[in-house]
Parts: sequence; C-alpha cells; structure tokens
Amino acid sequence: MAKPISIYELEGGPNQFLSPYCWATRFAVAHKGLPIETIRWKLNEGDKIAFSNQGLVPVIVDGNKGGKWKWFITGGPLGVLFKIIFLDLFNAQSPELKPWFRETREAKFGAKLEEIAVGEAGVPDFRKALEPMRQLLAEYPYFGGMDGPSYADHFVAGMFMAGYALSPVKLLEKDDVIYAWRERMMAAYSGICKNAVGHPESL
Repeated sequence: MAKPISIYELEGGPNQFLSPYCWATRFAVAHKGLPIETIRWKLNEGDKIAFSNQGLVPVIVDGNKGGKWKWFITGGPLGVLFKIIFLDLFNAQSPELKPWFRETREAKFGAKLEEIAVGEAGVPDFRKALEPMRQLLAEYPYFGGMDGPSYADHFVAGMFMAGYALSPVKLLEKDDVIYAWRERMMAAYSGICKNAVGHPESL
C-alpha cells in the first residue's frame, strides 16, 4: 500500500475542512488514487509550514518533498461565496483564535466582519456568477469536456465543499445543472466527501 501523502489543511472541528484550496488538493490527490493524511493547521500557525517558504495552505509533503499547490481567484463565484460564508468562517474558529481572526481580517479589508459578510442575500449574485459553468455543463458532464473529472472540476468542487463545511445557506436549486454535477463530485473518489462534517441542509 502506498505511503499517505501528508497535507497541511485548514480544519475547524474533526473532518471539517474549511478551505476550497485544500479541498481541490484532496480531490486531485484522490484522483491519482493516493491515500491522504491530514495535518491540522490553524490560520495563525505559519511557523508550522515555514519550510514551504510561504504562509498558506494547502502544503503537501510527499516523502522528503514539500510544496504548495497554489491557485489565485480574485473575483467570480468564489469571491461572492467568500462574502456569503465569511461570518461562518469566523464562527468556525476556536475561541482563542477568534480575536486574532477578527483583528487581522478587519485590518486587511478595512471594515468590520459584519460589514463584509452578506450571508444568504448574496446567493442570487453567486448563482449568476456560475453562468459560464452552467453553459459548459449543458454540453458536457464535467468541465474538462471529458467523461470524468479534471483539475477544473476539482477546484470548483472544492469551492462548494468549503461552503458545505461552513454554512447552512443553500447555494443551488435542484433543477440547476450544476446541482447534478455537484452530486457526482461528492460521490466521486470512493466518496471522500461522505465523512466530511458539514451542513446537509445546504445541499
């Protein structure tokens, strides 16, 4: 049996994975059929991943090799989702971490957390931002135009799994073509999503 690949991941409670980027990595590693070992990480524990020469997760360690799988999205649906679940992300932090989270995030964005967060009111904008994806899925079962998931599917599914982990807000209606795609992704890779802690009412 292959030795597990260790992944430093942002976790809330046990099996509650909070980061869309970490979820994308989990999907990608599972796609290769490799076992995963999670190393729990908190937002203020940059020293634990100093070996990667940056301060963000996911960081993977495969034997003596370490690195970060990195993606940057500054707008689109992930940006809207961030505003929907922002207070939920704050509430998921441990009690001792909440003051640090509030202070650093409010300094970064120049506003109170409650002013940044939009909650359920942001759902219409989120669904609108998904329209390019909707058009693709009207023609193909997955974003890569293949019969199975690709990197693009892993990343978008990671976004939805972060929403599931953090918030009870229902992001999709059942008649949305993206809803059926999300169901396929949640069942993929031997059901790695099944044991993840989240909000079933959001699905």
